[in-house]
This record gives sequence, structure tokens and C-alpha cells, in this order.
Amino acid sequence: MKNQEKPEIVIRGGTIAEVLSLSVAIPEFEQPYGDEAYAERLKSNPHLILVAEYGGKLVGFKVGYATDEKTFYSWMGGVLPAFRRNGIAGILAEVQTDWAKKSGYQKLVFKTRNIHSDMIRFGLKRGFMITELIKRDKPEDHRIIMEKKI
Repeated sequence: MKNQEKPEIVIRGGTIAEVLSLSVAIPEFEQPYGDEAYAERLKSNPHLILVAEYGGKLVGFKVGYATDEKTFYSWMGGVLPAFRRNGIAGILAEVQTDWAKKSGYQKLVFKTRNIHSDMIRFGLKRGFMITELIKRDKPEDHRIIMEKKI
């Protein structure tokens, strides 16, 4: 049996329209943000919009913005379920981290929910530490704040 080559993963700058087209297909996003929410968050902050292509198909994204001169907030990101476990999210995170570091930020922060254990593990494997818990009515809805120095 021949080894089949995996398709090439390409990470590039993206647009809000591309992010919106992907976010509606990410099952964890029960109510995806619309273009107004993206425009509002990004308009007055330095930001980075990345998209991932796998074999020429748009399959993932990562969006972040500066919250102050030292902190870059990794706000939204995801990979279409059919394309997970191919290293795409990790590459998106690496590219975002490298860009943030080169841009002078000293800390990277993200927030997830307690129910998203894969995302918590993803952060811990990449050197993030849990720094805050924001309690909600249901434990699965608790927000987990994670950060790392870069």
C-alpha cells in the first residue's frame, strides 16, 4: 500500500467574509458572530486574520487583536470538523504566535468554555496556563482564561 501524500496546508491573511463563511460550519459556535461584531472588535485595534487552506479548500481560521500594547488576544478560531486532526489548528496558532511576538506583544491570551476540553488541552500543550475562571450558572459554561508569555 502506497503512502498517500497529505494535501498542502497553506496559511495566509484572510478576510472577515472568509471567516464568516467558516464560522457557520463550526459546530461549537452555537451562535456565530456576524460581520458587525468582527468589524467592531477589529476596527480600532491592531489585528490579524488568518485562514487555512487544505488541498486548496478553505478549512480553518484564527482571528486576534491587541487589547493593549503588550497583550494579543486570540479571539476566535476553528477548523471544519472533517479537517481536524491534521495539525491545522496548531499551525494557525504558531503563525499567530510568531506574528504577535514579531509585532512586539509579550503575552498571548485566549478564552474558552469549560465544556471545550479539547481547546483547554490544546492550550496547555502549547504552553498556556489557566489564569482565571469566570463562573456561570452551569459549570460547562464557565469561562477559562488562558495565557502565555511569548
